[in-house]
Amino acid sequence: MRCDDDSGSMAERIVRMKRITATALTALCAIGLGITACGSDPEARSEGRYCTEVGDHLNALNSPALTTSAQVDATMQEWRTVARSAPLAIEKEWTIMLASMETASTVDPADPASMQKVADTARASEPYANRVIEYTYSLCQAVIGSVTPVSAAPETAPSTTDG
Repeated sequence: MRCDDDSGSMAERIVRMKRITATALTALCAIGLGITACGSDPEARSEGRYCTEVGDHLNALNSPALTTSAQVDATMQEWRTVARSAPLAIEKEWTIMLASMETASTVDPADPASMQKVADTARASEPYANRVIEYTYSLCQAVIGSVTPVSAAPETAPSTTDG
């Protein structure tokens, strides 16, 4: 039956439209799940792969050359490569941090609104960036940034008993 079929009562047409809509939504969901499953390759997002990518791109993460737009583009590509390898435990944080970097890569230093947008985005993404830095150091023993993260929690809790 076609969607524009005018035969039948109004109730029959509504039932047909509901079936068509349900079928279309089911197909879209199946396609979406297939794409997600294909894009979430466990090997590509393993901890070992992540640490390898971080190590391979550590210079670009810490000391990128940003003099020309070509250098900015190349640096952003390296950041994207590392972000794509992030384990699920840190994927959200990398996504937010990468969005902040993308915003910064388009800044117009002569435009106060552009500068403000970058500053606001950077401030909003800071907790996520800190989480990426801490996670990466803990997992890979690699420092992103200029300061080695430290834990505020003590290594061992003091004993509360005498025995």
